[in-house]
Amino acid sequence: MANNKIKYYPVDNGDTSLITLKDSTTILIDCNFRKEEKNSDGNNVYPVKKDLLDSIRKRKHYKSIDLFVLTHPDQDHCRGFEKNFYQGDPDDYGKSNRDNEEIIIDEIWVTSMLFTWSVCSDANAIRSEVNRRKRLTGNDKNKRGNRLRLVGYDEDRNLQDVIQYVPGYEINSINDVTYDTFSIFIHAPFKKNLIKGKAIKDRNSASIVFQARFKDKNTDIDHSSYAIFGGDADHNNWKHIIKITERHNKGKYLRWDLLLAPHHCSWSYFNDTPYSNKENQTPKDHSIKLLKDYRENGGSVICSSKKVIEAKRNPPHKAAKDQYLKYLDSEKDFFELAIIPKEKSPEPIEFIMTNKGPQKSTEKAKLAITSAGGAGATGTVVKQG
Repeated sequence: MANNKIKYYPVDNGDTSLITLKDSTTILIDCNFRKEEKNSDGNNVYPVKKDLLDSIRKRKHYKSIDLFVLTHPDQDHCRGFEKNFYQGDPDDYGKSNRDNEEIIIDEIWVTSMLFTWSVCSDANAIRSEVNRRKRLTGNDKNKRGNRLRLVGYDEDRNLQDVIQYVPGYEINSINDVTYDTFSIFIHAPFKKNLIKGKAIKDRNSASIVFQARFKDKNTDIDHSSYAIFGGDADHNNWKHIIKITERHNKGKYLRWDLLLAPHHCSWSYFNDTPYSNKENQTPKDHSIKLLKDYRENGGSVICSSKKVIEAKRNPPHKAAKDQYLKYLDSEKDFFELAIIPKEKSPEPIEFIMTNKGPQKSTEKAKLAITSAGGAGATGTVVKQG
C-alpha cells in the first residue's frame, strides 16, 4: 500500500527534495542538477535527473511533476532547470523534447523575487516560463503544464491575476485536486522582505518557508508527520515567523519531524555572520526555540550541503551543526547528505511518513510498514469543481 514520502537528494550546497503523495502526486522543491561526474572534492555526483525520471509518473508521451516550488531564484536552487524542464505550451511538446527527456511541470509556485533578482540563466528561464503562463487566459491558464501560483506578495504587480498564497494560508490543493492526507502551511516570505531594495540586498530573506503536513489515513483527526522547508531564510526571518505564528495561537504549524537545515547548515540560521565576530557567536533565542520547543519526538535535521568540516567556510558551518546536535536525541538524527551512505558516493535518503511519524526508508522498513496494514492505508483524492 502507498505511503506519503519525502526524498532528499545530495547536491552539495544546494537543495533538491521530492515529496511523493499516496496517489503518486509529486512535488519538487528546488532543483540543483549538475552535469559533472565528480564534485570539487573528487566525490561522485549523484544523478538526480535519472532518479527523478524513475520516481515521477508518465502522462501520455512525457514525464511530469505535479508541482515545482522555487523557494528563491539563486543558482543552487534552480541549476539545471533550463535544460531539464520543458518550457512552453504543453501541446507543443515534441520529439526533440522527448529525446532530451524534458520534464513538464504541471504547476509552478514562485515569489515576486523572481522579477526582482535573477542571477543565472536557469532563473531567467523560469522567469520566461512564468511570464508565458501569466499571459494565458480562460481555460488555457488552468491546463496541466500552464498552472501558476504566487507565494507571498506582489508589491510591483508583476503577477497580476495570478492566484496568490500568503503567509498564514494552509493549502491542500494542487492542480485542482484536493488531498485529505496532505497540506502545506505557508510561513514566508513576508511583504517587508519582498520590497525591491531590501530583496536585492538580502535575497535569501525572500525565501519561501513552509511546513508540509501529513496524515496516515484520511480518517485520522490530526496529522502524524511534519516537515519544514526554509530555503535560505536566516534567523531574522525565523524570529518573525515564530512571533507571528505564536501570536495567532498556531504553534502546530511550527512542529517538525524533519527540518531541512536553512541555508545548507549555515550559521545565519543562528545569528549574523561572520562567526569570527564574538558578538555573533551566541545563538538567538528564537532559533533555539524552534529546535527545542517544536521538534517532535525523534525529530531529525537534514543537512543539504558539502561535508561539514572544521574549516571556516559558511555554509556549511561546523558551529551550526554542533548547535543542531544539542537538540537531537542522537548524532544519528543529523543526516549529512554529503556522506550518506559514504562520502565518495552519496545517495538520497527517503522517509516514509507513517502514523508514528517519518521512518527512514529501507527495504526492511518498507516490508514492516506494508505488513502493518493500517500504516499504509490509502487516503482518498477528491476532485474539485
